[in-house]
Amino acid sequence: MSGIRMIVSDLDGTLLSEDNRVTDTVKDAIDRFRLAGGLFTIATGRFGPSTESIIKQLNIDIPFILCNGGVLANQDRVLEMEMITLEETSSFLLECDRLGVTVMLFREDGLHAIRRSPQLELFEQKEGIRSSFIHALADDWLTTPVQKVVMVGDVKQIKEIWQKQQSSFRKQYAITQSEDDLFEILPPFQSKGTTLKKLMTLMNLESREVMSIGNQMNDLDMLENSGIGVAVANSHPELKKKASYVCSKSYGEGVVEAMERFVFNSTIVRRDA
Repeated sequence: MSGIRMIVSDLDGTLLSEDNRVTDTVKDAIDRFRLAGGLFTIATGRFGPSTESIIKQLNIDIPFILCNGGVLANQDRVLEMEMITLEETSSFLLECDRLGVTVMLFREDGLHAIRRSPQLELFEQKEGIRSSFIHALADDWLTTPVQKVVMVGDVKQIKEIWQKQQSSFRKQYAITQSEDDLFEILPPFQSKGTTLKKLMTLMNLESREVMSIGNQMNDLDMLENSGIGVAVANSHPELKKKASYVCSKSYGEGVVEAMERFVFNSTIVRRDA
């Protein structure tokens, strides 16, 4: 008997298929879990505009985690949101841009980029959004608050530049790697795991009643703060080492596998129990 009352899943590389869809098999499993009294939600690096259709498709009726923990929201409103401004990181961002790294800023009004690139076009296609462009020499892009910065490129090179410049920053920032080629800058002390703790408090749940599922290292502290932390088969090797359970199947099929193993073969404790 697992006693799992809530499942929290990452989206890209986890719940979604390899071609970024919610399959019927995944949706049916979530509906089955919810019908039995379970709670289901997502924790993703995506921001609001690129998750709206998925949240509606899955009919998520409890709060969800966006921007790798920077935003906690429900379908009606934002419950908590942390933002940063970029004044002192400008030299870092512009140096990366000069080296061919795609720099994307996520604001409340949408996605903004310094320049167009094939990587940006692939990102737009994957997330179903379009970007606007900022002028790198204008001051307002540095003072306008952002939910996060995402950089597409050689993450090892990006990290080396960050480490060289980090000592000059007066403010604190959180950084994470959400995909093999994605480096992210977040508000300080933000992560999926940190915001999951807030969600558990909001839902009156203990960690032992939660199963979290992911595939990348930005999912690690979410898995560590859950009773059961699951890595799908296509996960980063280091995440697999830390997970409670490693699926034999990848992407959404792995999520369904974990649900079959830990929930459908056990007793679900209803939310009104």
